[in-house]
Amino acid sequence: MRIQEFDIVKGIAISVVVIVHAVFFNFGKLGLFSQNVVMILSTFLAPAIAMFFFISGFLGYKSYAKRKNWKVFLFSKFKILLPPYLIWSTLYLILQYFLWQSFELPSTFNFYEIPMRYLFGTAFLPFYYLFLLFVFYIFTPSLSNLNTKTLKESLPILLLLGILSSGFYFLPQYFEKIWIQPLIAYRNPLQWIAFYVWGMYAAKSENLFWRKKTSTSTFIMFILTYALSSLEYVTVPKLTQDWESYLLLGPFAYLYFLSALPMFLRLSYIISKRNITATKIFSHLGFFSLKIYMNHGLVLFSILGMAMLFYKGTLNEANIAVNSIFGIVAVGICYEFSRITYTISKSLI
Repeated sequence: MRIQEFDIVKGIAISVVVIVHAVFFNFGKLGLFSQNVVMILSTFLAPAIAMFFFISGFLGYKSYAKRKNWKVFLFSKFKILLPPYLIWSTLYLILQYFLWQSFELPSTFNFYEIPMRYLFGTAFLPFYYLFLLFVFYIFTPSLSNLNTKTLKESLPILLLLGILSSGFYFLPQYFEKIWIQPLIAYRNPLQWIAFYVWGMYAAKSENLFWRKKTSTSTFIMFILTYALSSLEYVTVPKLTQDWESYLLLGPFAYLYFLSALPMFLRLSYIISKRNITATKIFSHLGFFSLKIYMNHGLVLFSILGMAMLFYKGTLNEANIAVNSIFGIVAVGICYEFSRITYTISKSLI
């Protein structure tokens, strides 16, 4: 049985990912007030990645339960993910090489660096999600064989480890120190595994909790943790230009994700029951969410290249309104590109 609200929430989440990545172009050139306003608004939508891990855990458990064989499960998942991951990683590496050559930047390409980029998903920064998904899939058979009670009891421990991981990255920056580089912090399995296991637990216990009315306590936690995660961003010294790390890797942001996840799933469920047009749009986007996730960097780079042809000041200025429009256009282009390539691949099989 396909859970329609999953497609809807994936469609919303992947749209957020693309638009936010567009908005953050030249973000450092904005004034401090504009940066804070944009980041506070972006914080509201930051649970998108946690949502993807939850759904991946839910569907990962269902997939393994159907096959009951770890070799068959892993082969099926790696068969789907690995070929496009390798192809897109190669395309992004080639693109980066030519960009560095064009702008005469120092190149880090060597016989050691290139394999590491494939291994850890650093050919394109957002591929940390795919790197972690490979890791979580490896552990899915073992986790799936745990009983429901054990899975439930493991969640508070995993959540605590996630908060501690966030703290080790984020809190030292208040003292002008960076203990863990963001490139590593994104890829820390402890940062995200609680959301994946939560999805597995929901699937194993058949608890579609978001189809019930949201409790008052969850709503209060949603508002409170959103306010605290926004405050967290505004107050921390900015020691890195990786702006997204401040959205995703803070301890209060982590707590916000926990309350936001049921809220956004609930919203998607309500949309599926009340709005046919929105359901259709976001379901289509959700169906192609993985393809869009992989190709959106190329689309954004292409739009940037076109903008540079018509306006030479593109790399030296930041305009949130223009970037947002480009982001919305990019969502449409990514969808059409994904749909066309999917249709072609199906016709060739």
